[in-house]
Amino acid sequence: MGNSPMSGLTFTLFCLTTATMLLRPGEMVTALAPIPFYEILILSTLALAHQGVIQQFKFDSLKRQPVALCLVGVFVAIPISHLTHAYLGGIIESTIEFTKAAMLFILLVVVVDRWSRFERLAQVVAVCASFVVFLCVIDYMGFVDFPFIKHAEENYGQRANGYSNRISRMNGTGIFSDPNDISLLIVAAGIICLSFLTDKARGATRFAWAIPIVVLIIGMACTRSRGGMLAACAAIGIMLMFRYGKKVAIGLGGLGLLALPVVAGRQANIDLSEGTGHDRILLWRDGLDALRSKDLFFGTGQGSYEDIAGLVAHNSYIHAFVELGLFGGTFFFGMFFFSALAMFRLNTPDWQILNPKQARFLPYMAAIGAGYAVGLLSLSRCYTVSTLLIIALGTAFLNLAGWNLNPRRPVLVWDKPHIAQLLGASVCMFVACNIFVRLVS
Repeated sequence: MGNSPMSGLTFTLFCLTTATMLLRPGEMVTALAPIPFYEILILSTLALAHQGVIQQFKFDSLKRQPVALCLVGVFVAIPISHLTHAYLGGIIESTIEFTKAAMLFILLVVVVDRWSRFERLAQVVAVCASFVVFLCVIDYMGFVDFPFIKHAEENYGQRANGYSNRISRMNGTGIFSDPNDISLLIVAAGIICLSFLTDKARGATRFAWAIPIVVLIIGMACTRSRGGMLAACAAIGIMLMFRYGKKVAIGLGGLGLLALPVVAGRQANIDLSEGTGHDRILLWRDGLDALRSKDLFFGTGQGSYEDIAGLVAHNSYIHAFVELGLFGGTFFFGMFFFSALAMFRLNTPDWQILNPKQARFLPYMAAIGAGYAVGLLSLSRCYTVSTLLIIALGTAFLNLAGWNLNPRRPVLVWDKPHIAQLLGASVCMFVACNIFVRLVS
């Protein structure tokens, strides 16, 4: 996008768009509710960055960004999933909704065209997410009562007198108004904050990042989210592997698993034989059973999972496979598969990043992606802007890495070997899900 003042304005507008998406000012202040801040900001950013967006959709550009190409595949799969059931209303509605979410992805990849901008955007995400979690924590603990935050009440076992044991779990705001949703945001923001805290080049000011980390840790405990705890464990494990190697990661990971039941309580109690864990397995089974028909390839239709099983899948990969079929499910899975493949490739001697700041951030970026990918095993968020934000951050990171390689080259390309790897991995994922569900249910 260059160094023009217009380029700087476009990036500023996008940062404001991202902040608005996370903070939801219309929900926090009732008087602001009628003002469509997010729509105004993202359309303004699009108007300024439209040439870059058009460039992104050229096939030569998409070939160098397999993750973005998979996003386009999901975009195509959504209307096809309705077309095969002759549901015209679904085609229009779902395409419009996914376009809104995908717009953030495309704009992020376009405007984040240098490392300094990536860092600034990461700071925006971390600060805004930490502020949201802070509000939720003080509301959950009873210090204030915000009308826009409603926490969850759930049954958790039974007391000795036979009555249900009720627990309260912290919810987030807006699109994160679920304990599992806010927990994944906490993991991503926490990793970003940790990357700045451990950056000695920032001097003494880096210690200020310890404050949001403490807030985020408290917030994670308040969610009591098992999916969030698994996501945090995956993120920390991958970060340690990238920084210190497999042996250190396995050793520390083993010690961490032994300590989890003591420090995490409910969040470490993962039982698939009964309770919510088993209920989710049954949801997965009902969805996968629906694919044993003519819907195997193009799916049952985006948004149809709740009609099939009574609830959403609470597993984004199974959710995508069922609603979009093997065609769309493979593209959805491909966004995470290619991101992971590229991150591990960059962690090898032949693919070292020359920019020291970006090279230092690699373990943290891999951790963010891994944490979110694992978190989606217990959450259905296939088409949301929050999911696409995390994937877009990884895509922008990979694009910038390609510019800082010697020789300069894309980390991945859409070619026959990579397509074969994707198809093989997707089939394995689909078969593994089916086998797992049959064995456990």
